[in-house]
Amino acid sequence: MNDQDKPYIDDNGTIVIPFNIDKKYHFWNGGQHLSKTMQELNVPEDIWHKHIEKPYPGNAA
Repeated sequence: MNDQDKPYIDDNGTIVIPFNIDKKYHFWNGGQHLSKTMQELNVPEDIWHKHIEKPYPGNAA
């Protein structure tokens, strides 16, 4: 898959969710929560905390 077929992380650590991909990723319009997408992408902890206030998976207190 290329970057237009699924969400991806750009060089700045920003999660990019192309508008023309599966609507399940459109968290702003009833899709799955961004944290679920980030788990699917296996984002590193620093990127996780850039976008989500929830504890990083595996670090729950």
